[in-house]
Amino acid sequence: MKEWEKELYRYRLQPAPEKKPLQEYIELYLDSGEESWLAAFLHYYEPRLNDLSMGYVQEYAMQGHFADIKSACVFGLLQALQGYIKEKGPFVPYARHEIKRAVDDYIRTMRTGFTVPTDTEYYLLRTAMRLYAERDYNTDDETVNLIAEKIKRKPERVREMLRGGLQNMQFTDFYLTYEDVDGEEGAEDVTRDQSSEPGGLFFRDEQAADLYEAFQSLDYRERDMLSKHLGFCPECFSTVDKDGKPLRKWTYTDLMLQYGLSSPDTVEKVCKKALASMRERIMYDDLNNVNRTSF
Repeated sequence: MKEWEKELYRYRLQPAPEKKPLQEYIELYLDSGEESWLAAFLHYYEPRLNDLSMGYVQEYAMQGHFADIKSACVFGLLQALQGYIKEKGPFVPYARHEIKRAVDDYIRTMRTGFTVPTDTEYYLLRTAMRLYAERDYNTDDETVNLIAEKIKRKPERVREMLRGGLQNMQFTDFYLTYEDVDGEEGAEDVTRDQSSEPGGLFFRDEQAADLYEAFQSLDYRERDMLSKHLGFCPECFSTVDKDGKPLRKWTYTDLMLQYGLSSPDTVEKVCKKALASMRERIMYDDLNNVNRTSF
């Protein structure tokens, strides 16, 4: 077996464990703490891991990084396990966000070489980027000096942080190297679309991540009611079905009948309470992140 082929079977067990549903392995691991159940999960989930990793390799032109991207996927799975409870629903869909985040972090580092050495520096960077957004992404001296005063860093350092923060969110190389049909290597400028502002993309991504985490913090009934009422899938967050048609938005009466509740008002209270909980979670996380930058 060639070296690259061994990476496809990194988590294979001999002999193979008793085959069970993937969710059952996760629940057994959470209940017992026995790593053998997690190993069995990885044994049967590895083909999917290989597909995911190869998909990222092809999507981001990261040939030669398959093994590292696969390791990042596993790291994302382990990160997802830290905050997972059975009441949140099936583990595999739940873990997709953490897997994507772990792979994105790896690709950012490989593409830009920009890293944040400590947690303190990371939260300072987030604070600087938040203030930068509030100033409409201006990089004039007034904005830089304001941020420098807030985070207690020199203006020169602030400019480095802003530049690094923006570059760290761009996956695409300025030129994409490819092999032409005649076998000759060439380079193509892949920055054709000038309409995407990196700073805007950065903060939209941060907003989506915060919303996802706040939504996942709800219990199953709150997530189910809220997603059906607003018309989106609670697992992939799509607002359309497989045929491209908008998902149905359930009324409070529909949800009342499904859950056997006393009145539509009860459903409305559940949905509003869920939204309020999400809002509080996001505000608390943001405030906590800012407070951690204090000296």
